[in-house]
Amino acid sequence: MEYNLSQKMLSTAHPLLDTVSEQPVDLELTLPDYCPDIERILRCMLIPKVYLSNLSGDRLAVDGGACVRIVYLDAEKGCPRSFEYTAPFSESFALKDSPEDCTVSVDTKAEYLNCRALSPRKLSLHGAFSLYARVTVKRPVPYRGYEEDDDLQVRCDTLAASELTGLCCDMFGVGEDIPMSGRPNVAAFITHQAAVRITELKAIHGKIMLTAEGRLELMYLTDPVNGGIECMTHAFTLSRVVDCVGADDDSVIDASLSIMSYDLTLNDDALDGSGVIALDMKLCFNALCWSEKEISVMEDAFSTEREIELRREPLSCRCGVRCLSFTDAAKATVSLEGESISRVLSVRAEHIAVSAAVSGGAPLLSSKLTVSMVFVNTEGDTRWIDRDIEFNYNPSTEDFDSVDSVSAAVDSLSYRMVNENTVEIRAGIIYHMTVSRRVSRPAVTAVTAPDEAEPYAESDALILCFADKGEQIWDIAKRYHTRPADILEENELEDEPLDDDTMLMIVTKGSGR
Repeated sequence: MEYNLSQKMLSTAHPLLDTVSEQPVDLELTLPDYCPDIERILRCMLIPKVYLSNLSGDRLAVDGGACVRIVYLDAEKGCPRSFEYTAPFSESFALKDSPEDCTVSVDTKAEYLNCRALSPRKLSLHGAFSLYARVTVKRPVPYRGYEEDDDLQVRCDTLAASELTGLCCDMFGVGEDIPMSGRPNVAAFITHQAAVRITELKAIHGKIMLTAEGRLELMYLTDPVNGGIECMTHAFTLSRVVDCVGADDDSVIDASLSIMSYDLTLNDDALDGSGVIALDMKLCFNALCWSEKEISVMEDAFSTEREIELRREPLSCRCGVRCLSFTDAAKATVSLEGESISRVLSVRAEHIAVSAAVSGGAPLLSSKLTVSMVFVNTEGDTRWIDRDIEFNYNPSTEDFDSVDSVSAAVDSLSYRMVNENTVEIRAGIIYHMTVSRRVSRPAVTAVTAPDEAEPYAESDALILCFADKGEQIWDIAKRYHTRPADILEENELEDEPLDDDTMLMIVTKGSGR
């Protein structure tokens, strides 16, 4: 005989796909006719772009381009120049299922790029980048309950769990026109970098209102004949309303916003001759919405009529999901051995990676910031270097044991010359973490009475039981095959465990076996 337990569900996030693929880049390029010859290469950059990610059935298809940017000094004038070439790529990932409601995240990371000049106009490039693909779905975690009032006595443990109530994925384009009026004219782009970060999220009635800050850092050539470099930073605000079924004003929103690809074009047909820079970005927004929910987990059971067997399985869930943000003012010194700086042209953050470790409920955040510096040395030569700077940060927060996700963004970057070959870097870093606690309980998943189990004897009896302080009424009732509620009522008790040594009167059926 098997008791009919009710099945209940707790929704949580499940990674259906979480993988990485290395994409090689092997190219031989010849400069187009409009580019002057190469005297010296300043920097080679690999910039992977994702144009389209399409989830169809059990496959995720990704199309993009591997953009290589070469910054060099031309052989005629010694001016910085830039040349870009994009090689297309495609990748397909197999999934174990065909999800209907999910989040899709496709990120890229340049690993390395080696560049060798075969001639003043011909280059050989060899490199690779990583393509990260993640698909997250809502998956039910089953647990059992029992609500009928018969011979089966059930003890439940109430847990405060975090339930995934909604998730969404939105890929969209953003355009920004940047007027150059009042700035030196743009002759050609040398290098540029765009970034976005979320500044505000609000959920209401199945929608998420997103506000974010975008930033473009640009280095450009002002005079193609005699040289001349200018740097500028343009910040702007973007907003969007995203449909997300299950999101409400009580939701904890774990969200990310990333740039899949972007392009810059110069429209120089303005009447005042200043021109406008058009920035076109393709963004991907993913969000998981969590709500707190109390669930009643069946942890033990017994029958007042016969011996039964229990099957237990561990029930694991997240609780106390929170999204936290911290700002740290970090600084470090960069030493340029063998170089003496005459003039700094640009200092900017190229990339920041962060990891988190938890000890005693408090996190330790470790970040590695790649700083790019362009300068003119005392001999008049233009140099371009990258340096990795490591920072550690201990936010003052506790009461969690799991960092589910962590990210970092550079909010500000400044520098100070210590001496001619040492620079002090100061960075304002914003960290974002999603944290939680992990709860695991052995939960009853099935209750059966073996076919050979004989019912307990039908004789009634009054038993005097001497119970010790701290004993549970449940354990006593289970020992005598009677209802815990009957013991509480018979002895005019309200709760357990017992406050003192007590003699209990137990009216029981089936005192014999």
